[in-house]
Amino acid sequence: MRQGIDHQPSGRWPTDDLETGTAYSPSRFDPVARAASAVIGGPAGRRLASGTGFWGAAPVLVLLAAAMLSFGVVQKEHCRAQGWSSPDQFWHACYSDIPVLYGSSSLGAETRRGLIDSLGQGGLGQPPVSGALMWITSALVPDSTSDAPRHFFDLSAVLLALVLTVAVAAVALALGRRSWDAAHLALSPVLITAGLISYELLAVAFLAAALLALSRGRPLIGGLLLGLGVASAPQVAVAGLVVALLAGRYLRLGTGAGIGATFAGSALGCWLIIRVLLLPGLTGQLGTAWKGWVEAVPGYGSIWLGPQLLGASEPDPANSLGGRTLQLLFSWIFRIGPLSGSTASVLSLLLLVILGAVILQLTLVADPPGEQPLSEPRFEEVPGSETDTRILDHRAPYDPTVDSTPPAPLGIGRFVTDKVAPLTLALMAALLFTAKSLPVQASLLLLPLIALSGLRWRDHLIWASTELVYFVGIWLYIGGETTANRGLPALFYLLMLAARLAGIAWVGVQGVLVFRSPSPALAQAVDKTLADPPAVDRFLSS
Repeated sequence: MRQGIDHQPSGRWPTDDLETGTAYSPSRFDPVARAASAVIGGPAGRRLASGTGFWGAAPVLVLLAAAMLSFGVVQKEHCRAQGWSSPDQFWHACYSDIPVLYGSSSLGAETRRGLIDSLGQGGLGQPPVSGALMWITSALVPDSTSDAPRHFFDLSAVLLALVLTVAVAAVALALGRRSWDAAHLALSPVLITAGLISYELLAVAFLAAALLALSRGRPLIGGLLLGLGVASAPQVAVAGLVVALLAGRYLRLGTGAGIGATFAGSALGCWLIIRVLLLPGLTGQLGTAWKGWVEAVPGYGSIWLGPQLLGASEPDPANSLGGRTLQLLFSWIFRIGPLSGSTASVLSLLLLVILGAVILQLTLVADPPGEQPLSEPRFEEVPGSETDTRILDHRAPYDPTVDSTPPAPLGIGRFVTDKVAPLTLALMAALLFTAKSLPVQASLLLLPLIALSGLRWRDHLIWASTELVYFVGIWLYIGGETTANRGLPALFYLLMLAARLAGIAWVGVQGVLVFRSPSPALAQAVDKTLADPPAVDRFLSS
Protein backbone atom coordinates (compact mmCIF):
# COMPACT_ATOMS: atom_id res chain seq x y z
CA MET A 1 0.00 0.00 0.00
CA ARG A 2 1.32 3.40 -0.88
CA GLN A 3 2.18 5.78 1.86
CA GLY A 4 -0.12 8.78 2.23
CA ILE A 5 1.00 12.32 1.79
CA ASP A 6 2.60 13.89 4.85
CA HIS A 7 0.98 17.25 5.37
CA GLN A 8 3.01 20.26 6.42
CA PRO A 9 1.37 23.42 7.80
CA SER A 10 4.08 25.82 6.64
CA GLY A 11 4.90 27.01 3.14
CA ARG A 12 7.42 24.27 2.42
CA TRP A 13 7.74 20.52 2.73
CA PRO A 14 10.04 18.57 5.08
CA THR A 15 13.48 17.75 3.76
CA ASP A 16 13.93 14.13 4.80
CA ASP A 17 12.30 11.44 6.83
CA LEU A 18 15.06 10.39 9.21
CA GLU A 19 12.74 8.30 11.34
CA THR A 20 12.04 5.91 8.48
CA GLY A 21 15.35 6.53 6.71
CA THR A 22 13.58 7.33 3.47
CA ALA A 23 15.35 9.48 0.90
CA TYR A 24 13.76 12.82 0.14
CA SER A 25 11.46 12.95 -2.85
CA PRO A 26 8.93 15.71 -3.63
CA SER A 27 6.40 13.13 -4.80
CA ARG A 28 6.12 11.81 -1.22
CA PHE A 29 5.08 15.15 0.25
CA ASP A 30 3.77 17.43 -2.49
CA PRO A 31 0.31 16.54 -3.89
CA VAL A 32 1.08 18.22 -7.24
CA ALA A 33 4.37 16.37 -7.65
CA ARG A 34 2.67 13.18 -6.52
CA ALA A 35 -0.02 13.52 -9.19
CA ALA A 36 2.51 14.41 -11.89
CA SER A 37 4.66 11.39 -11.00
CA ALA A 38 1.98 9.10 -12.45
CA VAL A 39 3.55 9.52 -15.91
CA ILE A 40 6.77 7.87 -14.67
CA GLY A 41 5.29 5.13 -12.53
CA GLY A 42 3.91 6.91 -9.50
CA PRO A 43 5.36 8.54 -6.38
CA ALA A 44 8.53 7.40 -4.65
CA GLY A 45 8.14 4.46 -2.31
CA ARG A 46 9.57 3.88 1.14
CA ARG A 47 12.52 1.88 -0.14
CA LEU A 48 13.73 4.48 -2.61
CA ALA A 49 17.44 5.26 -2.57
CA SER A 50 18.84 8.57 -3.75
CA GLY A 51 20.01 8.37 -7.34
CA THR A 52 23.68 8.74 -8.12
CA GLY A 53 25.70 9.27 -11.26
CA PHE A 54 23.68 10.02 -14.37
CA TRP A 55 20.40 9.36 -12.57
CA GLY A 56 21.13 11.86 -9.84
CA ALA A 57 18.94 14.94 -9.50
CA ALA A 58 21.41 17.41 -11.00
CA PRO A 59 22.11 15.58 -14.32
CA VAL A 60 18.47 14.71 -14.88
CA LEU A 61 17.22 18.22 -14.14
CA VAL A 62 19.93 19.79 -16.29
CA LEU A 63 18.70 17.80 -19.29
CA LEU A 64 15.08 18.60 -18.51
CA ALA A 65 15.90 22.30 -18.20
CA ALA A 66 17.50 22.31 -21.64
CA ALA A 67 14.39 20.60 -22.99
CA MET A 68 12.11 23.19 -21.37
CA LEU A 69 14.06 26.05 -22.91
CA SER A 70 13.90 24.33 -26.30
CA PHE A 71 10.12 24.59 -26.02
CA GLY A 72 10.71 28.33 -25.74
CA VAL A 73 12.39 28.21 -29.14
CA VAL A 74 9.33 26.44 -30.50
CA GLN A 75 7.13 29.12 -28.95
CA LYS A 76 9.10 31.75 -30.90
CA GLU A 77 9.09 29.72 -34.12
CA HIS A 78 6.71 31.99 -36.04
CA CYS A 79 9.04 34.94 -35.61
CA ARG A 80 12.07 32.78 -36.38
CA ALA A 81 10.49 31.88 -39.71
CA GLN A 82 8.82 35.18 -40.61
CA GLY A 83 11.04 37.67 -38.84
CA TRP A 84 10.49 39.92 -35.85
CA SER A 85 8.31 42.63 -37.34
CA SER A 86 5.62 44.78 -35.73
CA PRO A 87 2.80 44.21 -35.04
CA ASP A 88 3.03 40.60 -36.25
CA GLN A 89 5.42 39.64 -33.46
CA PHE A 90 2.89 40.79 -30.87
CA TRP A 91 -0.11 38.98 -32.36
CA HIS A 92 1.87 35.72 -32.30
CA ALA A 93 3.38 36.43 -28.84
CA CYS A 94 6.89 35.67 -30.12
CA TYR A 95 8.56 38.99 -29.34
CA SER A 96 12.13 38.90 -28.05
CA ASP A 97 14.56 41.69 -27.22
CA ILE A 98 17.46 39.59 -28.54
CA PRO A 99 16.89 39.82 -32.32
CA VAL A 100 15.24 43.24 -32.07
CA LEU A 101 18.29 44.75 -30.36
CA TYR A 102 20.54 43.08 -32.90
CA GLY A 103 18.93 45.17 -35.59
CA SER A 104 18.10 48.38 -33.73
CA SER A 105 21.54 48.67 -32.06
CA SER A 106 23.43 47.86 -35.27
CA LEU A 107 25.19 44.86 -33.74
CA GLY A 108 25.32 43.27 -37.17
CA ALA A 109 26.51 46.33 -39.05
CA GLU A 110 29.92 46.27 -40.71
CA THR A 111 30.90 49.36 -38.73
CA ARG A 112 29.25 48.38 -35.49
CA ARG A 113 30.03 50.22 -32.29
CA GLY A 114 32.75 49.18 -29.90
CA LEU A 115 31.93 47.49 -26.61
CA ILE A 116 32.05 50.62 -24.44
CA ASP A 117 29.91 52.64 -26.83
CA SER A 118 27.39 49.80 -27.16
CA LEU A 119 26.90 49.73 -23.39
CA GLY A 120 26.63 53.50 -22.97
CA GLN A 121 23.74 55.85 -23.66
CA GLY A 122 21.97 55.20 -26.92
CA GLY A 123 23.38 51.68 -27.07
CA LEU A 124 21.88 48.35 -26.15
CA GLY A 125 20.15 49.65 -23.04
CA GLN A 126 21.14 46.49 -21.16
CA PRO A 127 22.98 46.01 -17.85
CA PRO A 128 26.78 45.91 -18.32
CA VAL A 129 27.44 42.17 -18.16
CA SER A 130 24.35 41.18 -20.15
CA GLY A 131 25.12 43.82 -22.77
CA ALA A 132 28.77 42.76 -22.99
CA LEU A 133 27.82 39.13 -23.51
CA MET A 134 25.27 40.15 -26.13
CA TRP A 135 27.93 42.21 -27.92
CA ILE A 136 30.40 39.30 -27.88
CA THR A 137 27.78 36.84 -29.13
CA SER A 138 26.87 39.12 -32.02
CA ALA A 139 30.45 38.84 -33.28
CA LEU A 140 29.86 35.12 -33.86
CA VAL A 141 26.97 35.66 -36.26
CA PRO A 142 28.20 34.27 -39.60
CA ASP A 143 26.79 36.94 -41.90
CA SER A 144 24.95 40.25 -42.07
CA THR A 145 22.09 39.15 -44.34
CA SER A 146 18.40 39.28 -43.53
CA ASP A 147 18.78 36.00 -41.64
CA ALA A 148 21.34 37.47 -39.25
CA PRO A 149 18.80 38.31 -36.50
CA ARG A 150 17.58 34.71 -36.54
CA HIS A 151 21.15 33.40 -36.36
CA PHE A 152 21.84 35.74 -33.46
CA PHE A 153 18.71 34.51 -31.71
CA ASP A 154 19.69 30.86 -32.24
CA LEU A 155 23.22 31.44 -30.91
CA SER A 156 21.76 33.26 -27.91
CA ALA A 157 19.33 30.40 -27.29
CA VAL A 158 22.20 27.90 -27.17
CA LEU A 159 24.16 30.20 -24.87
CA LEU A 160 21.20 30.74 -22.55
CA ALA A 161 20.57 26.98 -22.45
CA LEU A 162 24.12 26.50 -21.17
CA VAL A 163 23.61 29.31 -18.66
CA LEU A 164 20.37 27.71 -17.47
CA THR A 165 22.04 24.32 -16.96
CA VAL A 166 24.68 26.00 -14.80
CA ALA A 167 21.95 27.65 -12.73
CA VAL A 168 20.04 24.38 -12.27
CA ALA A 169 23.21 22.50 -11.29
CA ALA A 170 24.15 25.22 -8.79
CA VAL A 171 20.71 25.16 -7.17
CA ALA A 172 20.70 21.35 -7.00
CA LEU A 173 24.12 21.30 -5.35
CA ALA A 174 23.18 24.03 -2.89
CA LEU A 175 20.07 22.08 -1.87
CA GLY A 176 21.99 18.95 -0.92
CA ARG A 177 19.47 16.22 -0.08
CA ARG A 178 16.66 18.41 -1.40
CA SER A 179 18.30 18.56 -4.84
CA TRP A 180 15.09 17.50 -6.61
CA ASP A 181 13.55 20.80 -5.55
CA ALA A 182 15.74 22.38 -8.25
CA ALA A 183 12.92 21.23 -10.55
CA HIS A 184 11.23 24.52 -9.61
CA LEU A 185 13.87 26.17 -11.78
CA ALA A 186 14.34 23.44 -14.39
CA LEU A 187 10.68 22.71 -15.11
CA SER A 188 8.94 26.03 -14.57
CA PRO A 189 6.45 26.96 -17.33
CA VAL A 190 7.77 30.51 -17.09
CA LEU A 191 10.96 29.35 -18.82
CA ILE A 192 9.03 28.65 -22.01
CA THR A 193 7.46 32.08 -22.26
CA ALA A 194 10.12 34.37 -20.74
CA GLY A 195 13.40 32.49 -20.94
CA LEU A 196 14.37 33.76 -24.40
CA ILE A 197 13.11 37.33 -24.28
CA SER A 198 16.45 38.69 -23.05
CA TYR A 199 19.62 37.60 -21.24
CA GLU A 200 17.88 37.60 -17.85
CA LEU A 201 18.88 33.97 -17.25
CA LEU A 202 22.47 35.18 -16.90
CA ALA A 203 21.53 36.95 -13.66
CA VAL A 204 19.65 33.83 -12.53
CA ALA A 205 22.80 31.74 -12.98
CA PHE A 206 25.01 34.22 -11.14
CA LEU A 207 22.54 34.43 -8.25
CA ALA A 208 22.33 30.63 -7.98
CA ALA A 209 26.12 30.26 -8.15
CA ALA A 210 26.61 32.98 -5.52
CA LEU A 211 24.29 31.26 -3.05
CA LEU A 212 25.97 27.92 -3.78
CA ALA A 213 29.37 29.43 -2.95
CA LEU A 214 27.96 30.90 0.25
CA SER A 215 26.46 27.55 1.24
CA ARG A 216 29.93 26.01 0.83
CA GLY A 217 31.46 28.60 3.15
CA ARG A 218 33.02 30.74 0.40
CA PRO A 219 31.54 34.23 1.00
CA LEU A 220 34.22 36.05 -1.02
CA ILE A 221 33.65 33.96 -4.14
CA GLY A 222 29.92 34.15 -3.59
CA GLY A 223 30.07 37.93 -3.31
CA LEU A 224 32.05 38.27 -6.53
CA LEU A 225 29.51 36.10 -8.33
CA LEU A 226 26.69 38.15 -6.89
CA GLY A 227 28.41 41.31 -8.11
CA LEU A 228 28.38 39.87 -11.61
CA GLY A 229 24.69 39.08 -11.10
CA VAL A 230 23.94 42.67 -10.03
CA ALA A 231 25.73 43.84 -13.18
CA SER A 232 23.37 41.56 -15.13
CA ALA A 233 20.15 42.44 -13.28
CA PRO A 234 20.31 45.04 -10.46
CA GLN A 235 17.41 43.42 -8.57
CA VAL A 236 19.58 40.51 -7.34
CA ALA A 237 21.46 42.96 -5.09
CA VAL A 238 18.77 42.23 -2.51
CA ALA A 239 20.51 38.89 -1.81
CA GLY A 240 23.61 40.71 -0.58
CA LEU A 241 21.51 42.88 1.71
CA VAL A 242 19.75 39.83 3.16
CA VAL A 243 23.01 38.00 3.89
CA ALA A 244 24.43 41.12 5.55
CA LEU A 245 21.32 41.35 7.75
CA LEU A 246 21.05 37.68 8.68
CA ALA A 247 24.67 36.62 9.13
CA GLY A 248 25.16 38.63 12.31
CA ARG A 249 22.02 37.18 13.84
CA TYR A 250 22.17 33.52 12.89
CA LEU A 251 25.93 33.15 13.00
CA ARG A 252 28.16 33.78 16.00
CA LEU A 253 28.98 37.41 16.69
CA GLY A 254 32.14 38.37 14.87
CA THR A 255 32.35 35.38 12.58
CA GLY A 256 28.84 35.81 11.23
CA ALA A 257 29.20 39.56 10.79
CA GLY A 258 32.44 38.95 8.93
CA ILE A 259 30.81 36.49 6.56
CA GLY A 260 27.95 38.90 5.85
CA ALA A 261 30.30 41.84 5.34
CA THR A 262 32.58 39.82 3.06
CA PHE A 263 29.70 38.59 0.93
CA ALA A 264 27.94 41.94 0.58
CA GLY A 265 31.13 44.01 0.36
CA SER A 266 32.74 41.91 -2.35
CA ALA A 267 29.48 42.00 -4.33
CA LEU A 268 29.37 45.79 -4.10
CA GLY A 269 33.03 46.15 -5.06
CA CYS A 270 32.72 43.77 -8.01
CA TRP A 271 29.66 45.60 -9.31
CA LEU A 272 31.32 49.00 -9.08
CA ILE A 273 34.49 47.79 -10.81
CA ILE A 274 32.47 46.28 -13.66
CA ARG A 275 30.57 49.52 -14.18
CA VAL A 276 33.76 51.57 -14.24
CA LEU A 277 35.44 49.18 -16.66
CA LEU A 278 32.54 48.65 -19.07
CA LEU A 279 30.71 51.98 -19.03
CA PRO A 280 32.05 55.38 -20.09
CA GLY A 281 33.13 57.81 -17.40
CA LEU A 282 34.99 57.48 -14.11
CA THR A 283 31.79 56.76 -12.16
CA GLY A 284 30.41 54.15 -14.55
CA GLN A 285 27.50 56.49 -15.38
CA LEU A 286 25.92 55.95 -11.94
CA GLY A 287 24.56 59.50 -11.91
CA THR A 288 23.14 59.12 -15.39
CA ALA A 289 21.50 55.81 -14.50
CA TRP A 290 19.88 57.29 -11.38
CA LYS A 291 18.63 60.37 -13.23
CA GLY A 292 17.25 58.21 -16.01
CA TRP A 293 15.39 56.01 -13.53
CA VAL A 294 13.87 58.99 -11.70
CA GLU A 295 12.70 60.70 -14.88
CA ALA A 296 11.41 57.58 -16.64
CA VAL A 297 7.63 57.29 -16.78
CA PRO A 298 6.01 54.04 -15.59
CA GLY A 299 6.50 51.21 -18.04
CA TYR A 300 4.67 48.03 -18.94
CA GLY A 301 3.92 45.72 -16.05
CA SER A 302 4.23 48.39 -13.38
CA ILE A 303 1.61 49.01 -10.73
CA TRP A 304 2.15 52.74 -11.38
CA LEU A 305 0.80 52.32 -14.90
CA GLY A 306 -2.62 51.75 -13.34
CA PRO A 307 -3.87 55.37 -13.40
CA GLN A 308 -3.05 55.67 -17.09
CA LEU A 309 -4.86 52.42 -17.87
CA LEU A 310 -7.85 53.51 -15.82
CA GLY A 311 -7.99 56.79 -17.70
CA ALA A 312 -8.11 54.85 -20.97
CA SER A 313 -10.89 52.62 -19.58
CA GLU A 314 -13.39 55.30 -18.54
CA PRO A 315 -16.87 54.07 -19.52
CA ASP A 316 -19.05 56.05 -21.86
CA PRO A 317 -22.02 57.24 -19.79
CA ALA A 318 -24.26 57.23 -22.83
CA ASN A 319 -23.36 53.68 -23.62
CA SER A 320 -25.21 51.87 -20.87
CA LEU A 321 -26.85 52.26 -17.48
CA GLY A 322 -23.91 50.49 -15.89
CA GLY A 323 -21.50 52.94 -17.52
CA ARG A 324 -23.44 55.91 -16.18
CA THR A 325 -23.48 54.38 -12.71
CA LEU A 326 -19.74 53.71 -12.73
CA GLN A 327 -18.96 57.21 -13.90
CA LEU A 328 -21.22 58.74 -11.26
CA LEU A 329 -19.63 56.80 -8.41
CA PHE A 330 -16.03 56.41 -9.51
CA SER A 331 -15.39 59.10 -12.10
CA TRP A 332 -12.58 60.55 -9.98
CA ILE A 333 -10.65 57.26 -10.27
CA PHE A 334 -10.71 57.37 -14.05
CA ARG A 335 -9.51 60.98 -14.08
CA ILE A 336 -6.36 60.64 -11.97
CA GLY A 337 -4.28 60.73 -15.14
CA PRO A 338 -0.86 59.27 -15.93
CA LEU A 339 1.83 59.60 -13.26
CA SER A 340 4.95 61.56 -14.06
CA GLY A 341 8.34 59.92 -13.74
CA SER A 342 9.30 61.76 -10.55
CA THR A 343 5.93 61.08 -8.89
CA ALA A 344 6.12 57.38 -9.74
CA SER A 345 9.69 57.27 -8.41
CA VAL A 346 8.67 58.73 -5.06
CA LEU A 347 5.68 56.41 -4.74
CA SER A 348 7.76 53.41 -5.77
CA LEU A 349 10.44 54.08 -3.15
CA LEU A 350 7.84 54.83 -0.48
CA LEU A 351 5.89 51.63 -1.09
CA LEU A 352 9.11 49.60 -1.25
CA VAL A 353 10.20 50.97 2.13
CA ILE A 354 6.80 50.16 3.63
CA LEU A 355 6.72 46.61 2.26
CA GLY A 356 10.33 46.04 3.25
CA ALA A 357 9.64 47.22 6.80
CA VAL A 358 6.60 44.93 7.05
CA ILE A 359 8.59 41.94 5.79
CA LEU A 360 11.47 42.57 8.19
CA GLN A 361 8.99 43.02 11.03
CA LEU A 362 7.42 39.65 10.26
CA THR A 363 10.77 37.89 9.92
CA LEU A 364 13.64 39.46 11.83
CA VAL A 365 11.84 41.49 14.49
CA ALA A 366 8.96 39.21 15.39
CA ASP A 367 9.87 35.87 16.94
CA PRO A 368 9.06 33.01 14.56
CA PRO A 369 5.97 31.07 15.72
CA GLY A 370 6.73 28.10 17.90
CA GLU A 371 10.32 29.16 18.53
CA GLN A 372 11.97 30.57 21.63
CA PRO A 373 13.44 34.07 21.49
CA LEU A 374 16.96 34.24 20.17
CA SER A 375 19.40 35.59 22.75
CA GLU A 376 22.85 34.87 21.38
CA PRO A 377 23.46 33.52 17.90
CA ARG A 378 26.46 31.23 17.77
CA PHE A 379 28.67 29.89 15.04
CA GLU A 380 30.89 26.87 15.55
CA GLU A 381 33.74 26.99 13.07
CA VAL A 382 37.15 25.39 13.18
CA PRO A 383 38.84 25.99 9.81
CA GLY A 384 39.75 22.79 8.10
CA SER A 385 37.83 20.59 10.52
CA GLU A 386 34.63 18.61 10.07
CA THR A 387 32.62 21.39 11.69
CA ASP A 388 33.86 24.04 9.31
CA THR A 389 31.12 26.53 8.29
CA ARG A 390 28.44 24.98 10.49
CA ILE A 391 25.99 26.96 12.53
CA LEU A 392 24.20 25.82 15.64
CA ASP A 393 20.45 25.55 15.78
CA HIS A 394 19.30 29.12 16.47
CA ARG A 395 15.99 28.41 18.10
CA ALA A 396 17.24 28.24 21.69
CA PRO A 397 20.67 29.09 23.13
CA TYR A 398 22.47 26.12 24.64
CA ASP A 399 22.79 26.24 28.43
CA PRO A 400 24.97 23.40 29.81
CA THR A 401 23.39 23.81 33.25
CA VAL A 402 19.94 23.07 31.83
CA ASP A 403 20.39 21.00 28.69
CA SER A 404 21.91 17.57 28.98
CA THR A 405 23.13 17.55 25.38
CA PRO A 406 24.16 20.46 23.15
CA PRO A 407 22.10 21.26 20.07
CA ALA A 408 23.13 19.44 16.93
CA PRO A 409 25.22 21.42 14.44
CA LEU A 410 23.44 22.71 11.37
CA GLY A 411 25.22 23.16 8.03
CA ILE A 412 25.64 26.62 6.59
CA GLY A 413 23.79 25.24 3.58
CA ARG A 414 20.67 25.14 5.74
CA PHE A 415 21.32 28.74 6.72
CA VAL A 416 21.12 29.61 3.02
CA THR A 417 18.03 27.53 2.24
CA ASP A 418 16.05 28.11 5.46
CA LYS A 419 16.77 31.79 6.03
CA VAL A 420 18.61 33.57 3.23
CA ALA A 421 16.58 32.25 0.28
CA PRO A 422 13.08 32.75 1.80
CA LEU A 423 13.78 36.30 2.96
CA THR A 424 15.42 37.16 -0.36
CA LEU A 425 12.36 35.74 -2.11
CA ALA A 426 10.02 37.93 -0.06
CA LEU A 427 12.07 41.10 -0.60
CA MET A 428 12.59 40.33 -4.28
CA ALA A 429 8.83 40.00 -4.69
CA ALA A 430 8.38 43.38 -2.96
CA LEU A 431 10.98 44.92 -5.26
CA LEU A 432 9.26 43.62 -8.38
CA PHE A 433 5.83 44.59 -7.06
CA THR A 434 6.87 48.22 -6.61
CA ALA A 435 9.01 48.52 -9.76
CA LYS A 436 8.42 51.38 -12.20
CA SER A 437 8.75 48.92 -15.05
CA LEU A 438 8.29 45.17 -14.83
CA PRO A 439 9.11 43.33 -18.06
CA VAL A 440 7.95 39.76 -18.56
CA GLN A 441 11.42 38.27 -18.08
CA ALA A 442 12.01 39.97 -14.70
CA SER A 443 10.01 37.26 -12.93
CA LEU A 444 12.68 34.69 -13.85
CA LEU A 445 14.70 36.06 -10.93
CA LEU A 446 12.22 34.44 -8.53
CA LEU A 447 12.83 30.90 -9.79
CA PRO A 448 16.11 30.01 -8.00
CA LEU A 449 14.77 31.50 -4.78
CA ILE A 450 11.55 29.49 -5.05
CA ALA A 451 13.62 26.33 -5.51
CA LEU A 452 16.01 27.04 -2.65
CA SER A 453 13.13 27.96 -0.34
CA GLY A 454 11.37 24.68 -1.14
CA LEU A 455 7.96 26.11 -1.93
CA ARG A 456 5.15 23.75 -2.76
CA TRP A 457 4.36 23.22 -6.41
CA ARG A 458 0.83 24.46 -5.79
CA ASP A 459 2.19 27.89 -4.87
CA HIS A 460 4.60 27.83 -7.79
CA LEU A 461 1.85 27.04 -10.29
CA ILE A 462 -0.47 29.69 -8.85
CA TRP A 463 2.21 32.29 -9.54
CA ALA A 464 3.20 30.79 -12.91
CA SER A 465 -0.40 30.81 -14.12
CA THR A 466 -0.62 34.57 -13.55
CA GLU A 467 2.65 35.00 -15.44
CA LEU A 468 1.34 33.00 -18.40
CA VAL A 469 -1.90 34.97 -18.52
CA TYR A 470 0.00 38.24 -18.40
CA PHE A 471 2.38 37.02 -21.10
CA VAL A 472 -0.52 36.72 -23.52
CA GLY A 473 -2.16 39.95 -22.42
CA ILE A 474 0.86 42.24 -22.68
CA TRP A 475 1.53 41.45 -26.35
CA LEU A 476 -2.14 41.82 -27.31
CA TYR A 477 -2.22 45.17 -25.54
CA ILE A 478 0.96 46.44 -27.21
CA GLY A 479 -0.30 45.21 -30.58
CA GLY A 480 -3.53 47.07 -29.99
CA GLU A 481 -1.63 50.36 -29.79
CA THR A 482 -1.10 50.10 -33.55
CA THR A 483 -4.26 48.15 -34.48
CA ALA A 484 -6.90 49.10 -31.95
CA ASN A 485 -9.68 46.87 -33.28
CA ARG A 486 -7.54 43.74 -32.74
CA GLY A 487 -5.83 44.62 -29.49
CA LEU A 488 -6.66 44.04 -25.86
CA PRO A 489 -8.60 46.87 -24.18
CA ALA A 490 -6.80 48.79 -21.47
CA LEU A 491 -9.16 47.57 -18.75
CA PHE A 492 -8.53 43.91 -19.54
CA TYR A 493 -4.78 44.52 -19.59
CA LEU A 494 -5.08 46.22 -16.22
CA LEU A 495 -6.84 43.17 -14.80
CA MET A 496 -4.11 40.87 -16.13
CA LEU A 497 -1.46 43.18 -14.72
CA ALA A 498 -3.16 43.10 -11.33
CA ALA A 499 -3.36 39.31 -11.47
CA ARG A 500 0.36 39.10 -12.17
CA LEU A 501 1.22 41.40 -9.29
CA ALA A 502 -1.03 39.32 -7.05
CA GLY A 503 0.88 36.20 -8.10
CA ILE A 504 4.20 37.86 -7.27
CA ALA A 505 2.81 38.93 -3.91
CA TRP A 506 1.66 35.35 -3.32
CA VAL A 507 5.15 33.87 -3.61
CA GLY A 508 6.48 36.72 -1.49
CA VAL A 509 4.08 35.77 1.28
CA GLN A 510 5.16 32.15 0.96
CA GLY A 511 8.76 33.25 1.44
CA VAL A 512 7.80 34.92 4.72
CA LEU A 513 5.96 31.78 5.83
CA VAL A 514 8.96 29.58 5.06
CA PHE A 515 11.25 31.90 7.01
CA ARG A 516 8.92 31.90 10.02
CA SER A 517 8.22 28.18 10.01
CA PRO A 518 10.08 26.14 12.65
CA SER A 519 12.97 24.11 11.31
CA PRO A 520 11.88 20.57 10.38
CA ALA A 521 12.83 17.59 12.50
CA LEU A 522 15.88 17.00 10.38
CA ALA A 523 17.42 20.18 11.74
CA GLN A 524 17.88 18.41 15.07
CA ALA A 525 20.15 15.78 13.50
CA VAL A 526 23.67 16.19 12.23
CA ASP A 527 23.60 17.47 8.67
CA LYS A 528 26.41 16.10 6.57
CA THR A 529 28.43 18.68 4.66
CA LEU A 530 27.77 19.03 0.98
CA ALA A 531 31.31 17.86 0.27
CA ASP A 532 30.50 14.34 1.43
CA PRO A 533 30.61 11.64 -1.25
CA PRO A 534 27.28 10.68 -2.85
CA ALA A 535 27.24 7.37 -0.97
CA VAL A 536 26.60 9.22 2.27
CA ASP A 537 23.42 10.62 0.78
CA ARG A 538 21.77 7.21 0.26
CA PHE A 539 19.17 5.89 2.64
CA LEU A 540 17.29 2.60 2.64
CA SER A 541 14.55 1.73 5.04
CA SER A 542 14.76 -1.55 6.83
